[in-house]
Amino acid sequence: MLANWNVNEDQLRKQQEELKAKLSFSYVGNGPKATGFFAKEFKRKPGLYARCTTCGYYMPLDARGEESCICGNLHRTERNFTHELPAEEVEIFKAQKK
Repeated sequence: MLANWNVNEDQLRKQQEELKAKLSFSYVGNGPKATGFFAKEFKRKPGLYARCTTCGYYMPLDARGEESCICGNLHRTERNFTHELPAEEVEIFKAQKK
């Protein structure tokens, strides 16, 4: 995907390793329903992370600013969370400090 031509993969992978070192992730479910009962779109709740099933990137749903996963399938802006994967393929995890 062209949108990610300037992404520093090594830096993103390092950040992901640091994230996994300080947080433990527990699987909640797949798709928007995992973020809220009967939710049709992803709810941006604190402590919830979307995981890209292509590159394994964990993205906080409630964080500020823009972020994309390594392969470009998940993208979060100030207002929106978008995904190139089918919604039901996006895995949702709850994160807690170790």
